[in-house]
Amino acid sequence: MHIIDRYAYTNAIRELDPAQKGGLALIAIILCLALDQPAVGVLTLGWMFALAVLWARVPALVFGRALLAEAPFLLLSLLGVALSVSLAPLAAPAVQLGPLWLGSSAESLAMATRLFTRALGCAAALNFLILTTPLLDLIELLRRLRVPETLIDLMSLTYRAIFVLLESLQRMTTAQATRLGYSGPWRAMRSAGLLGSQLFLDAYRRSQRLQMSLESRGLSGPLRVLPLDYRRDRRARWIGAALAASLLLVGAWR
Repeated sequence: MHIIDRYAYTNAIRELDPAQKGGLALIAIILCLALDQPAVGVLTLGWMFALAVLWARVPALVFGRALLAEAPFLLLSLLGVALSVSLAPLAAPAVQLGPLWLGSSAESLAMATRLFTRALGCAAALNFLILTTPLLDLIELLRRLRVPETLIDLMSLTYRAIFVLLESLQRMTTAQATRLGYSGPWRAMRSAGLLGSQLFLDAYRRSQRLQMSLESRGLSGPLRVLPLDYRRDRRARWIGAALAASLLLVGAWR
């Protein structure tokens, strides 16, 4: 989270209008989902990687690590699509593990491949957006789109609470480790339980103090932040047109 937030504020297109960056990501996601071709997903990944690294000057390793962090969730979904589990014998190829039979078919593998490439392309588009656009800019974009203020306030407070709780978690873990709280499996289990309960109490107390502070200042409407003066880049339109045209051509060709 800290790495994502740092590069969101320090990339080369930080001051670009978030509507233009969000438009590029939206075009990529819509076409990647609508065309449903493996080549389209791979090309979307290439586009988003090039825009993040060459245009926004985000390190390639950071973009790759963001994708790798999402890989376990994607692989679990793929296993459920590619593999079939049954108590009765399955058609070859299949493997028996005790009373269970595990098998796969050409159709399921093809479906898993399409799912993998689509998810990878959409994840790359979202990573491009979050690595180049801070939350304040996204909030300003959501207000332009007439998103309800209550939803925006909840998103802002939740995002702030994540960093506060991560800092509390780090301090608690360090304090437990210095007292040999993780020297054995049973101690580690007990320390993890205490850590979870104390973190929950800390989050609850912080939320109460935040509510009291907002009420004491007479807050009766939405939370307001000062937006920046964004710049618009004509190249974003040409990039969006080239992105859409290349994905449509690849989708039609395949």
